[in-house]
Amino acid sequence: MIVLNHVTNDSRVLKGAWYMADQGWDVVIFGWAPKSDVDHIDVGRADIVRFPRPVNQRHPNRVIQKLRRYGIKARNYARQGWIMTIGQVIPGPSSEILRPIGLAKIAMSEAIADFEPDLIHAQDFSALPVALSAARKLESRGGTRPPMIYDAHEFLPGQANLKRAIRRSLVAMERSIIKQFNAVVTVSPKIAEMLHENHNLAKHPVVVQNDPVLAASRIHPSDIRKDLGLAADIPLMVYSGGIAPQRGIMVAVKSLTALPQHHLAIMAPGENAHLIQLTDKAAELGVSDRVHVLPFVSNAEVTSYLKSADIGLIMNTHHVNHELSTPTKFSEYAHANIPIVVSDVKFLAAETRRLGMGEVFISEDVESFVEAVKKVSADKAKYIAAYVPEFLQERSWEAQCERLVPLYQELTGLHGIVQQPSVFKLSEPEIKPDGENMKDFYTKFLSAETTA
Repeated sequence: MIVLNHVTNDSRVLKGAWYMADQGWDVVIFGWAPKSDVDHIDVGRADIVRFPRPVNQRHPNRVIQKLRRYGIKARNYARQGWIMTIGQVIPGPSSEILRPIGLAKIAMSEAIADFEPDLIHAQDFSALPVALSAARKLESRGGTRPPMIYDAHEFLPGQANLKRAIRRSLVAMERSIIKQFNAVVTVSPKIAEMLHENHNLAKHPVVVQNDPVLAASRIHPSDIRKDLGLAADIPLMVYSGGIAPQRGIMVAVKSLTALPQHHLAIMAPGENAHLIQLTDKAAELGVSDRVHVLPFVSNAEVTSYLKSADIGLIMNTHHVNHELSTPTKFSEYAHANIPIVVSDVKFLAAETRRLGMGEVFISEDVESFVEAVKKVSADKAKYIAAYVPEFLQERSWEAQCERLVPLYQELTGLHGIVQQPSVFKLSEPEIKPDGENMKDFYTKFLSAETTA
């Protein structure tokens, strides 16, 4: 599997690798290292190998290293300047606009080819050129090009958070490469339909929705209400996920003046500019004592940790990708047995109404949100009744991945021997020793024992 991030916060990629490794496959995720060394991490029986960006790699000569850094900074400023100005109107050279992907090809292709994979699974659009480069590298060595899967995490033309120049280059890249992949996987039926239609694909994409892993779930030693020191009768709303203006969380902060008993917990992966705006707005409105910021907990412990909350929030604003799927937190809240309040983005709102899991409000409208929260708070049991065992089983990672196993088998002709579920937990990073070649590095960790 290839993904162009640090991997450790990418729940979809981690769950996929962990699950397929327990199905008997030797799975390695290739991603970016946070520092200047190659490192290795376990997640259950699956492995993660992370590579430094070429710009981070040290040069033994300090003068050359400094000059190289200055050159890279200047080039990055020029690239960003083009993207923000002229590139919004006039298409520029894709190789420069998509330079981070080019760096990934340099950093990873050789090492992926050294692994000699039977299958390459490109996670998200940015991994497409890296996967193709690695496959061609294998062919150039006299090997056979392995089958490739493209896992589309979102609908690329609908990526509203990308600058136009970048999105335009990425869409062109996806269009030129996608048919060289043997299969496409994606996160929702709606996106599957759009990918099939937009690219005239020979086969309909396989849908694997982002749902919690049941077999890997663990009981958190605490819970959200306990950590906040709130009594059981105090209404508690929770938002768990990435923090950005398009997530609509500001509406929940503003609503607290009209919901004087309610508290809001925001579980965030870390502080950013918008989180500061949210807490500043809470201070301005005099509700800071009822807005609580908490860090993420382990993927395996999320549902256990959330169970003591009263309402789960999904407040996305109207952007194309928000309209097309249900986010991971949709099923996490369900497995935590808490009703939900969601914005009126199409697919999410339709599913919430169909299942009776909660109430829908008009996106970015505080009054409508307050009304929805009051309805759910008045009769939680009515909405929780939707969480029947059949629904919870269907909205689990195990049920979703039942569609992935036969795809791996079909593309490779190989069948894994199913193992006892391993612990879904990340190990501490292990640095690859200088001078050790990649094949020896792979052999060492692939032969290691894994705790079930």
